[in-house]
Amino acid sequence: MSALIRVAAFVLVLPLSACVSIDLPDAVERTVTKTFTVQPHSTVHVTLRGGSISAETGDPGAVKVMLVERVNASTDSQIDALLADYDITLKQDAGDVVVSARRRSDDDWKLWKANRVHISARLVVPSDVKLAFDTSGGSIAVRGDRHDALKADTSGGSITVDGGAGELDVDTSGGSISVKRVLTSLKADTSGGSITVGYVGPHATNVDLDTSGGSIHVGVDADASLRVDAGTSGGGVGVDGLTMSDVERGRSHIRGSINGGTGRLRADTSGGSVTIKAARE
Repeated sequence: MSALIRVAAFVLVLPLSACVSIDLPDAVERTVTKTFTVQPHSTVHVTLRGGSISAETGDPGAVKVMLVERVNASTDSQIDALLADYDITLKQDAGDVVVSARRRSDDDWKLWKANRVHISARLVVPSDVKLAFDTSGGSIAVRGDRHDALKADTSGGSITVDGGAGELDVDTSGGSISVKRVLTSLKADTSGGSITVGYVGPHATNVDLDTSGGSIHVGVDADASLRVDAGTSGGGVGVDGLTMSDVERGRSHIRGSINGGTGRLRADTSGGSVTIKAARE
C-alpha cells in the first residue's frame, strides 16, 4: 500500500472512531422499597427484562422488596426519561406479590437507551412462601432455608441456592448452578456451566441434573434411597463412598440402586465428568 493510500485510510477511519466513542455519565442509583404482608404458601413473582435477583430468608409474614434502578444519566430529568421506557410494577394480587421491570420497546434507539438502565431486585422473604424468579440478563441467588417451592430461570447468569425442604426448579442458559441442600426434589438444567449439589438428603425423591457445558458434582447422604442413572459424552463417571446394587457400568455411564432405589437421581452432561460421592449435612 502506498504512503498516500495509508494516509487516506487513516483520515477516513478517524471520524468513524470518534462517532462510535461515547462517554456516558456516571451511574446514579435509585432504590424503590416496598413491604407486603403475606400468608404462608403465597407466591412472590419477580420478572426482570435484564438484571440480577437476590433473596434472603427473613421473618414470617412479610416480604420486603428493594428494586434498585441504576441509570447512566447526569440529571433527574434524564433519569426520568430513560426510566419512562420501562413498565415497573410492585403490587399485591390475590395475596401474591408481583414485581416486574420490562422495557416497552426493543427498537434500536430504545435498546441503546436500555443499555444505560440496569434494574435489579433484592428481597427479604419468609421461608414458607413460594418464589418464582425470572430474568433475561443476570444472576439469581437465594440464601437461607426454603420450606416452600422455588422456581428460578435466567438466560444470562449463574444460579446459587442454599435450598432446603422445598421443591427446587432452576434453569439457566448461560451459567453454572450451585445448590447447597436438597431435601425433597431438584430439577436443574444449564446449557453453559457446571452443576454442583452439596448434599442430597435421605428423604429426597427426585434429583434431575442436566448440563450441556460442564461437569456435575453431587453429594448424597449414605442413607438416601435412590435409583442412580448418570452419564456423560465428554468425560468419566464415578461413584465414591456409596454402596450400590444392580450396577450397570460402562465407560461413560453408571446405573444402579442405593438402599433399594425408591427415589431417583439422574445426572447427564455432554461436556464434562460426573462425580457422585457420600456426603453429610
